[in-house]
Amino acid sequence: MSSEEMLYAKGAKIWVTHAEKVWESATLEESYRKGAGFLKICTESGSLKEFKLKPDGSNLPPLRNPAILVGQNDLTTLSYLHEPGVLYNLRVRFCERQIIYTYCGIILVAINPYAEMPLYGPSIIRAYRGQSMGDLEPHIFALAEEAYTKLERENCNLSIIVSGESGAGKTVSAKYAMRYFAAVGGSESETQVERKVLASSPIMEAFGNAKTTRNDNSSRFGKFTKLLFKNQMGVMYLQGATVHTYLLEKSRVVYQAQGERNYHIFYQLCAARAKYPELLLDHQDKFQFLNMGGAPDIERVSDADQFNETAQAMTVLGFSFQQIAEIVKILAGILHLGNIEVAKKYTEGSEEEDTDSCEISHNDIHLQITGDLLRVKTEDLRRWLVMRQIESVNEHVLIPNSVEAGQAARDALAKHIYAKLFQYIGGVLNKSLNNGSKQCSFIGVLDIYGFETFEVNSFEQFCINYANEKLQQQFNQHVFKLEQEEYLKEGITWTMIDFYDNQPCIDLIESRLGVLDLLDEECRMPKGSDESWAGKLIGKCSKFPHFEKPRFGTTSFFIKHFSDTVEYDVNGFLEKNRDTVSKELTSVMAMSSMSLVKQVMALEDIDTLGVDANTTSTLGGRVVISAGRKQVVPSKQHRKTVGSQFQESLASLISTLHATTPHYVRCIKPNDEKIAFKWETAKIVQQLRACGVLETVRISAAGFPSRWLYPDFYMRYQLLAHRSKIDKNDLNQSCRNIVYKWIEDEDKSRFGNTQIFFRAGQVAFLEQVRANLRKKYITIVQSVVRRFIYRRRYLRLQMVIRGIQRYARGYMARERVQKMREVRAALILSKYAKGWLCRRRYLRLRHSIAGIQTYARGMLARRKFYVLRDNYRAVQIQRFVRGVLARRAYHHKRRNIIICQAAVRRFLARRKFKRMKAEAKTISHMENKYMGLENKIISMQQRIDELNRDNSNLKHKTSEISVLKMKLEMKKNLEGEFKNVKAACMDKDMLIAALNKQLEAERDEKMQLLEENGHSQEEWLSQKQSYCLANEELRKQVDQMIEMAKNAEATQRDQNVRMLAEIDNDELNEAYQRAIKDKEVIENENYQLKEELSRFQQNGVYSQRNRSASNASSQNEEDVGYASAKNTLDINRSSDLHSKSHTFVDCTSLVVKLRSILEEEKSKHKVLQDQYIKLASRYKPTEDSFRVSELEVENEKLRSEHDQLRTSIKHGVEINELNAQHAALQEEVRRRRDECIQLKAVLLQQNQALRSFEPESMHLRGSDVNELLEAFQSQKLVNRQLEDELKAITEEHNSKLVEMTQEIERLHNEQDELQKVIFESIDASEDASVDTLKQNDRYLRRELQKAVAQFLLVQEELKLANAKLQAYRQNGGQLEHKLEEEMSRSKGSGLSNDVGANVTKQKSQNPQGLMKFHSIDLDKILQRLLSTMTPRTVVGLLPGFPAYLIFMCIRYTDLTNADDDVRELLSKFVIQIKKMHRTPHPIENRVIWLVNSITLLNLLKQYGDVEEYVKLNTEKQNQQQLKNFNLFEYRRVILDLIVNLYQALIMQIQGLLDAKIVPAILKNDEIQRGRQPHGMRGRTTSIGAGSSPEHGGGPAWKQLIGQLEHFYKQFQHFGLDNCYSEQIFQQLLYFVCAVALNCLMLRGDICMWETGMVIRYNIGCIEDWVHSKKMSNEVLAPLSPLNQVSQLLQSRKSEQDVQTICDLCTSLSTAQVLKVMKSYKLDDYENEITNVFLEKLTKELNARQTQKSNSDEFTMDQKFIQPFKVAFRYSDIKLEDIELPSHLNLDEFLEKI
Repeated sequence: MSSEEMLYAKGAKIWVTHAEKVWESATLEESYRKGAGFLKICTESGSLKEFKLKPDGSNLPPLRNPAILVGQNDLTTLSYLHEPGVLYNLRVRFCERQIIYTYCGIILVAINPYAEMPLYGPSIIRAYRGQSMGDLEPHIFALAEEAYTKLERENCNLSIIVSGESGAGKTVSAKYAMRYFAAVGGSESETQVERKVLASSPIMEAFGNAKTTRNDNSSRFGKFTKLLFKNQMGVMYLQGATVHTYLLEKSRVVYQAQGERNYHIFYQLCAARAKYPELLLDHQDKFQFLNMGGAPDIERVSDADQFNETAQAMTVLGFSFQQIAEIVKILAGILHLGNIEVAKKYTEGSEEEDTDSCEISHNDIHLQITGDLLRVKTEDLRRWLVMRQIESVNEHVLIPNSVEAGQAARDALAKHIYAKLFQYIGGVLNKSLNNGSKQCSFIGVLDIYGFETFEVNSFEQFCINYANEKLQQQFNQHVFKLEQEEYLKEGITWTMIDFYDNQPCIDLIESRLGVLDLLDEECRMPKGSDESWAGKLIGKCSKFPHFEKPRFGTTSFFIKHFSDTVEYDVNGFLEKNRDTVSKELTSVMAMSSMSLVKQVMALEDIDTLGVDANTTSTLGGRVVISAGRKQVVPSKQHRKTVGSQFQESLASLISTLHATTPHYVRCIKPNDEKIAFKWETAKIVQQLRACGVLETVRISAAGFPSRWLYPDFYMRYQLLAHRSKIDKNDLNQSCRNIVYKWIEDEDKSRFGNTQIFFRAGQVAFLEQVRANLRKKYITIVQSVVRRFIYRRRYLRLQMVIRGIQRYARGYMARERVQKMREVRAALILSKYAKGWLCRRRYLRLRHSIAGIQTYARGMLARRKFYVLRDNYRAVQIQRFVRGVLARRAYHHKRRNIIICQAAVRRFLARRKFKRMKAEAKTISHMENKYMGLENKIISMQQRIDELNRDNSNLKHKTSEISVLKMKLEMKKNLEGEFKNVKAACMDKDMLIAALNKQLEAERDEKMQLLEENGHSQEEWLSQKQSYCLANEELRKQVDQMIEMAKNAEATQRDQNVRMLAEIDNDELNEAYQRAIKDKEVIENENYQLKEELSRFQQNGVYSQRNRSASNASSQNEEDVGYASAKNTLDINRSSDLHSKSHTFVDCTSLVVKLRSILEEEKSKHKVLQDQYIKLASRYKPTEDSFRVSELEVENEKLRSEHDQLRTSIKHGVEINELNAQHAALQEEVRRRRDECIQLKAVLLQQNQALRSFEPESMHLRGSDVNELLEAFQSQKLVNRQLEDELKAITEEHNSKLVEMTQEIERLHNEQDELQKVIFESIDASEDASVDTLKQNDRYLRRELQKAVAQFLLVQEELKLANAKLQAYRQNGGQLEHKLEEEMSRSKGSGLSNDVGANVTKQKSQNPQGLMKFHSIDLDKILQRLLSTMTPRTVVGLLPGFPAYLIFMCIRYTDLTNADDDVRELLSKFVIQIKKMHRTPHPIENRVIWLVNSITLLNLLKQYGDVEEYVKLNTEKQNQQQLKNFNLFEYRRVILDLIVNLYQALIMQIQGLLDAKIVPAILKNDEIQRGRQPHGMRGRTTSIGAGSSPEHGGGPAWKQLIGQLEHFYKQFQHFGLDNCYSEQIFQQLLYFVCAVALNCLMLRGDICMWETGMVIRYNIGCIEDWVHSKKMSNEVLAPLSPLNQVSQLLQSRKSEQDVQTICDLCTSLSTAQVLKVMKSYKLDDYENEITNVFLEKLTKELNARQTQKSNSDEFTMDQKFIQPFKVAFRYSDIKLEDIELPSHLNLDEFLEKI
C-alpha cells in the first residue's frame, strides 16, 4: 500500500473548493485506489459528491492536518502547508479560541478582533520580558522582546515592519510595540523619555489619522519611528526617538468621500471651541472642509476628551502654550479658509456671467477671520485668490481666476498650510524626542499603509501600492535568506527554492520610461494633461508584462501587482504629482506677523530618513557607504514632484531596512462591518495573499517545513520502532531508525545537527501510522481486559441465575394458575361490557348523523343563494361597462373630426399669410409702416440714457443699503451689548456698595484688634514689671539662703573640731598606757603591718591609675555615691589624686593604732581584723577621685547644656530647651536628695560602729567625721552650682522676653503701616473700575487674614511664655524649699544621732544598660556595624544585637538629654539601612538588618513609656524607660524602613526563584513528555531549557524546595520570628502561583490533562514541605488558584459538568477559566469541547457572585506584594547584661556605663 493510499483511506479528512466559503471540509466515503477516476466524498454540510481525479492522481484534494496540529502557534509547523490548512488554523485560533496572534515563520499575523482584549497590561509585559520567541503564545510583545534581546546581545539595529490594509490594526500594533520598548528600555532617571515616546502617538494620530469607510482611525500617512537606545553597563536604555513620515494625504483636508471624515484634529478643535472663543469656531457641520462626508462622529469616541489628550501630549513633548495656541489658530484659519465663498462675477452694467473670472466679497466674514487668525493682510489674500500672476519675458501679467480656479487655489493653499504644519509638528517631535546624544543603536517601527484597491484608485493608491511592492520584494529576499541560513546551520543539503520575484513590476514603475518617469516628464510639459500622459503610458509601457491597457477609453490603466491587478484612473495624477500652490499666496502667508506661520511656510521638504542613512556608518555589523551628493535648491522649473520625492524617500527607507534585522507584523481585517470576531473567509484569503503570508507558506512548503528536535521526536514516535532499534543512550540513531523504517524515500526527510527536517505531509503520515499502531495495541489490550471482565461476570451470573430459576419456576406456575382464573373471570365481564359499549356507540352515532344532515342542508341553501346574488351583480357591472365603452367611442370620433377641421383651417391660413407677405414687400407699404419711427427712436434713446443713469444711482444706493443694513445690525448688536454692559455695571455698582460695607465692617474689626493689642501690650508691661520685682525678691532670698548656709557651716565646723579634740585626747592617753605594756608585741606586729600597708598602698595607687569605666561600673552594689560617677574616669587627673593621698595616710595611722589596741585585747582580735578589712575596702582613695570626676562630669554637662541652649535660641526652640533643662535639674535635685539620705545613713552606721568600740578605739571616728564633712561640703558646692544655673536660666529667659517684646512692637508697627496703605488704597479706588476693586478687595482680604493670623500667633506665644515663666517661678520656689530642707537636715544630722534612726538605705538609682559615644563617631560606628555584621559574625551573637547596641546609645542620649544626638543617630541609622537596601547586597544582609530593624522598633515600643507595650516589663525595665524623648515619629520612620526592607528582600528572592518556578510547577522529569513538539522553528523553548537540572542538581521541584529550605534556615539562624517568616513564604508562594499561572495562561500548548496531574504532584510536594516546617495553613492559601487550575484541567468538560466546574473554580476569574477551556489541548481519545458547553459555562461564570474587580484579566499581578504586618514582641533580655564583643572593633567608639 502506497503512502497516498494510506493517507486517502476511508474516513480521511480533505478540503474541497467552495464558492462562498472558499474551502470546505469533506470526508472520504471510500478509500482511494491508484488510477481511480473519482472520489466519493461527503461535505461538511452533509451532501454527497464525486470529486473527479486525473489518471495520475496529481489533482488529489488537499488533506486536513491531524488534530494534534490544529490550532498551532506557528503556521509553518503544520504538516500540510497549503491555503485551506492555513485558513482553518487561523479560524480555529481566532473564532473558537479568540487568539488574535499567530506566527507564520518570521511573520506575526495579527487579526483585528474589533473588541477590547486584556492582552496589553503591565503584567503581560512582565510575563514576556526575558522570554524567547515561542516560549509563550504569539504576541506583539514577544516579537518586540526578541528584537530588544537581539539589540542587547548583538548591539545591532533592528526594525519592525507593520503592514496591512486600512482598518486591520496597524497603528494599534505599532503603538503597543513602542509601548513595550518604552517599558523595558526605561530607567528611573529617564522616565521623561518614555513619557515622550508614548505621548507622540496621540499627536501623530490627531494630525495624521482620519475616519474612512474601512477604519475609524486610519493612518493617512506612513510613519517610521526610530527608538534610539544607549548601551549603559551592558543594558540598553531608551535614549530618545525620531519620527519620519511619508506621503501625507493632503487631499483629505479639502475633500472627503461619503461616510469619511477629515483629520481628527479639526473635529477635536470644534468640540473644544469653548476653550478658544477667539477662534470664532462653530459646530463642525458649519465648515465646508468637515461636512462633506456626512459622518462627523465616531462611535464611543469623544472628540473633546481626545483634544485634551492631544494637548496634554503636546505639553509633554515640549510644545509651549504659545506654540499650541498658534497651532490652534492655524487650524482654525484653515477651516475658515474653506468657508470663503468664491462667487461668480458678472460683467459690469449687465447680468451676464463672466466665466473667466470670479470674486470674493470684501465683507466675507470668514475672509476677515482667516486674515485675523493667520495675521495676514486680508486684501492681499483676497486679491491672489481671485487673480494669478504669470511671468513673461519682461513683465508680470495678472490674469483673473475662474470660479473653479479660485476654489482650487483656495484648496491648494489649505493643503499646503496643513502639510507644512504637519511637517513642523514632526520636526518639533523629533527635536523633543531626540536629546542630541550619541546614537548607539535603534529599533525602527514602520507603520506603513497596506495594499489598497478601491472602486476609483488615484495617485495616492498608486504610491501606496508602489511602496508595498518594494517592501514585498525586501520581505521575499529576507525570508529566502533565512531559509538558506537555517539549512546551512543544520548542515543539510538543499536545492534552490523558487519564489515570486516582483522586480518586473517595480521596473515598470520606476525604470526609465516607466510610469513615474513618464509622469514627471508630462508634468514638465507646459500643456501636459492626464489624457496625454495616459496615451504615452499605453504607447511606452505596453512592453511590460505587468502593464495592461483598458479595453475602452484612455482614462485609466492596469498594473498587475503581487497581490492583485489594480485599475488606476488618470484624472488628477498630474495635479497631485505637481502639488502646485500659488507663489503669491505662499508669499502672503510668509509675510504674516505670526512667527509660527512664517516658520512653517519657510520649511523645506527634507528626507530626514535619508539624512540619517547617510550619517550611518555601521549598521548591524555591515558597513554602509552612501555618497554625499550636493543638494541643489530646486527652482520653479526643476522643483521635485511628489512622485520623485516619494521614490527617494522610499529608496532611503528600503536601504535603512536592508541595514537592519527586520521583523514583520501582518495585520488582517476579518470583516468590513467591524463586528467582533466575525470571520469572512474570502476577504481574509485576499489579504493573506496580499501581505505575503501565503508566499511564506509556499516557500516553507517547498523545502522542509516540519522540523523536530531529536528528543521531542523520540518521545513522540518511539513506539513506531521495535525495541531492538531503540537506544536510549543515542537518541539520534534511534530517531534515524524510526524514520528509515517508515519513510523509504530519502528526499522526504533530512537529518540535521539538532533537528530532523520533513517534507510537507510526512509528519501527518507518521501521525497516521502512530494512530493506527496505538489503535491496534489498544484494541488488543481492551480485548484481553474485556474477556477477563466478561468471564468473571458470566460465572457470577451463572450461579445467580440458577438460584433465580429455581424460585422463578415455582413462582411462574403459581402465576399461571392465577392467570387462568383471571382470564375466565375477564371473559364474563367483557361479554357484558361489550354489549353496553356497542349500544352507547350506536346512540352517539345516530345523534351525530342527524346533526350533520341539518347543517349540510343549511349550507346547500346558502350556497344556492350566493350563486344567484353573484349573477345579478355581474349583470349590473356589464351594463355600466357597456355604457362607458360607448361614450368613450363617441368622444374619440369627435376628437378626430376636430383635428381634421383644424388641419383645413391651418392650410387656408398659411395661404393667406403668403399673400400678405408678398404685399408687405412693396415700397408704399414700407413708407406707411415706418412713418414717424425716427422720432420715436430718438425719444426712446433719450429715455434709455435716463434709465441707465437712474439704474446706476439705484445700484449705488442698493450697495449702500446693504452696507447700512450691516451697520444697522452691528448697531443693534452694540445696543444689545450696551444694555448688557449697563446691566452688568449696575450689578457691579451694587457689588461695590456691598464691598464698601464689608470694608467698613472690616475697618471696625481692625480698630477693635488694635485696641485689644494696645490693652495686651499694657498688660504685658505690667507683667514684665511684676516679673522683674519677683526676680529681685528671688535673688535676695537666694543670697539670704547662702548667708544662712555659710553661718550654719561655720558653727558646724567649730562643734566638730571641739568634739574631735576631746575624743582624740582621751583615746591617746588610754592607748599610751597600754602601749608601754605590750611594746614588744606591737613592734613585731608593727613590722608586719608596715609591709602589708605598703603593699596595699602600691596596689591601690596602681588600680587607681588604670581603672576603666567597666571596672568602675562593676562596683555598683557598694557604690553609694552619685549615679553619674559611673562615667569614664579621666587618666589625666593624677594631680587631684595626689592631693587627696593624705586621707589615705591618716586612715593607715588610725588602723595601726587600732591594731595595737586590739593586740592588747586578745579576745577582740578577730573582730578588729574584720573591721580593718572592711574599713580598708570602704575607704579607698577612689572615693575622692569619684568626687572629682563627678564634679568634672557635672561641669561638662553644664557646658553642653549651655551650648544646647544657645543653639536652641538660634533655631527658635528655646522654650523647649528650657523645659528640658528644667526637668533635668529637677531630676538632679531629686537624685542629690537621695544621695544626702544615703550619706546620712552611712553616717548613722559609722556612729553605731564607733559606739560598739571601747573608748580606746575612738581614734577611728574622727576620720569618719572628716569624711562626712567633706561629703557635706561637696553637697553644698553642688547646691551652689544649681543656684548659679537657676540664675543663668532666669537671666536668659528675661533676655528672651525682652526680644519677644521687641518683636511684638515691630509687628504692631508693621500692622499700622499696612492699615495706612489699606486706607489709602480704599480712597484711591473709589473711582476705579469694578475689576480693580475686586482685585484690591481680594488683596486686602488676604493681607488682613495674614495680619490676624500673625497677631494670633504672637498672642499664643505670649501666653505660652507667661505660662512657662509662671512654671519657672513655681519650680524656683520648690527648689528653694528643697534647699532649705537640705540645709535643715544637714544641721540636724550633726546635732543629734536620732534624726536618721528611721531612715533606711535606698538602693542606688543608677541607670544601667547605657552605651556612651560621641556624636562625631556616629558615621564610623554605623559603618563598622554594617561592615562587621557578616552572616558568620551574626550567628554567634544575640539575635538583633546591633539593635540593642543602638538602643543603648539612644538611652545614653536620653540620659544626657541630647536631642540633636538622638536625632542624628536615628537619622543616620535609617539612611545607612536605606543605602544598603537600595544597592545590591546578599540576601543574608537584608535578613540581618530586617531582624535588627524589627528588634529596634520593638525596643522603642517596650521602653517608650507607652502603656500598651509596658505591661510585661519588669521593675528594672520600667526604670530604664526613656524619660526625655518621645520617639513616636521615628517609630513610624523605622516601620516604613522595615516595609522597604521587606519589599527589597521579597523582590530579590523572587528574582532568584523566577527561573525555577515554571519548570518546577509545570514540568516533572519522572512523568513528563515533550511539551512542544511543534514549536517555533529555529527557536528554543524556555521550559525545556529551564526544566533540566542544573549541573545534575535533581528535579526542578526539588531545586525549588531546596531554595525555599535555604531561605528558611537563614531566617531561623538570624533570629527572624516565625510570624514574619510565614508572611515572607506566603508572599513567595503567591509569586510562585502568579508566575506559573501566567505562563500556563500564555502557553496554550501545555493546557492538557497531563499538565494538571503534574501541577497537582508538584504543589503537593510544596505543601508537604510547608507542613513539615509546622507553618500555618494561611501560607498555602495563595496556591489555591493553581490547585483549582489543576483540577480544572483534569475535570470532565461536558454540558452536564458546567455547575461542577463553577463550584470548583472559586479562586479563578471568568477570564481565566475560559482561557484554560479555549486553550485546552485534547488528547487523542478525549471528547471535543463544544461551543454550547463554552456558552453555558460563560453564562454560569458571569452569573456567579464574585469579588474580583478585573474579571477581564486572565493574568495575575506578579509585582503585587502583600502588606507586611509588624507585631510587637516582648523582650526579656536585660540591657545591663549585654556586653560589647571585642571582635566588632567598637571599643574605641563605645563604652558601656
